[in-house]
Amino acid sequence: MIGPIFLRGELIERFREHLLNVAYYQVIHQGISCVDNEMKKVSKDKVNEIINHFVHARFPIVCSAGSKSTIPFWDYHLALQYDEDKRTAIICELLVREPNQDHCRKALLMAYYLLVNPKMGVERIQAPMNLSHLADCKDFEAICMECVPHQNITYLS
Repeated sequence: MIGPIFLRGELIERFREHLLNVAYYQVIHQGISCVDNEMKKVSKDKVNEIINHFVHARFPIVCSAGSKSTIPFWDYHLALQYDEDKRTAIICELLVREPNQDHCRKALLMAYYLLVNPKMGVERIQAPMNLSHLADCKDFEAICMECVPHQNITYLS
């Protein structure tokens, strides 16, 4: 069973080991869009930096492949922080595998449906990239998208 879980406890070391052995695109790093990055394995220092960002995020969401899978983690992971009012979750880290755009879309949907609800209290998600190309995507029909092109930001609510 594939599903989103928060990166906590003993899962942190398993995720660290996974990142050392599997290549990812680092689409968003420290809240900055890096869509032109290449998919690659990263150094131990870089993995430690990524893990640190996930551990200190309010919502460190990793996509787990489940206990019976030979692959412990799936193809997209993201970490989000609150804004000042704690109503907006801002994506600060986003890692995806091939196909890049497809997994970015899935990661955004995963975060949206996990966080934007009365239980979690998040009203919208802020992505540091222009996602206007997703406005016509069937998966996003029920999601209100507000793009701010001159700031390269998209809000999902």
